[in-house]
Amino acid sequence: MTEKPALLVNQELQAKLANASLQHFRVIFSSVKKHSSDTESACGISNSQLWVLYELHKAPDLKVSELATNLAIHQSTASNLIEKLVKKMLIVKKRETTDQRVVRLSLTEQGLAIIKNAPPSPRGVLRDALDRLDADVLENLTQSLALLSLQINSKDVNAGLIPLTDL
Repeated sequence: MTEKPALLVNQELQAKLANASLQHFRVIFSSVKKHSSDTESACGISNSQLWVLYELHKAPDLKVSELATNLAIHQSTASNLIEKLVKKMLIVKKRETTDQRVVRLSLTEQGLAIIKNAPPSPRGVLRDALDRLDADVLENLTQSLALLSLQINSKDVNAGLIPLTDL
């Protein structure tokens, strides 16, 4: 029996690993999609909107910039989410008396009722899973994903500041 050349063995291993990684991405994306759908069915709002309510429940009177940072999204994206939630009467905006440019956000009673009855993982299953990883693992994952991103030819670099369920 003849041995396979080392190059062929390496190519086969690389193909198996690439397929396994692809399958993990599929599980992750499918899980995010299902959780988002379940959240919308249970709460009547999107997962990203629920995350806004969760952040305001955790820390009332956040500024828009603080909320955007907590959600890891662009401030204009946060503003769009806020406007939708204000129209649904789930949050209110209050201007500071000392500086009218500063807007503080808080939950209404209806918003509070939604967050209290929300399904688990109000920030989404992916964010919750990431939060459970050790810092060393997250650092390695971040570096590996950065390398993967570099290999993608037509990428939307602005997508990093948009909620995954809104892509």
